[in-house]
Amino acid sequence: MSRASFLPALLCVLHLAHLAAADPVTDPAEQIALGRALVADLRALQPRESVTNNAVLRMRDAKGRRSERRVEFRSVVESNRWSSWYIASGTNGPATTLAVHHTASQPNRYLVRNGAEDSQPLAALAGHETMRPFAGSDYWLADLGLEFFHWPEQRVIKKELRSGEACRVLESVNPKPTPGAYRRVVTWIDNDTLGIVHADAYDFDNKLLKEFAPKKFRKVKGQWQLEEMEIRNEQADTRTSIIFDLQPLKSEPDASPVRPAKPQ
Repeated sequence: MSRASFLPALLCVLHLAHLAAADPVTDPAEQIALGRALVADLRALQPRESVTNNAVLRMRDAKGRRSERRVEFRSVVESNRWSSWYIASGTNGPATTLAVHHTASQPNRYLVRNGAEDSQPLAALAGHETMRPFAGSDYWLADLGLEFFHWPEQRVIKKELRSGEACRVLESVNPKPTPGAYRRVVTWIDNDTLGIVHADAYDFDNKLLKEFAPKKFRKVKGQWQLEEMEIRNEQADTRTSIIFDLQPLKSEPDASPVRPAKPQ
């Protein structure tokens, strides 16, 4: 896995990049074949062990007002699946817990709770229900679960160099787009690490809605680690950064970070 493999789902596949010359893939059959092979590799990525990482969500609204939320990220590796947990504190907004369960050859399963009480069950969400903000940020639940990699239509539309490294450009198309949801997402994937170097998300009218990009890396104990990533909502003129606390990571037992809900 990439050097950021300790972070859940979205966070474990990022790289610094800038745009260079493009090499288009023009044959539709080749686009589909390459796309299917690439997403199969992306879906197979998972952490080696259960770990915890802390961060701050730093948000700026359209009027320039800024706010912050503390967030805990956990990867929980179990015998038959692995899960990404995102737990936002109740400061500057209601406490929010999101769990994304990843099981081979099955759709992602999203469970969410707004409120700090562990006794309150997590509600199951699916499809376009996941395209709603996490803890009031520009990150949707579907963004954190990389849901667009699970859509049936995946095409590699071109190849480009970024920072001197070869990338494949993957277009993921929503099979049932509706207003308020993505129609498609275009993602630049590093050939060697399978890291996401950039992503553009388009709305129902096929207009650019969001841009995702890593902003800062820092070397910790000889390894480069992601320190800050940003998502911009181009239509709302808002942005959210995730700034990670790059302290030594704490390994976790093979257990969920909060009391599990009854089966949904």
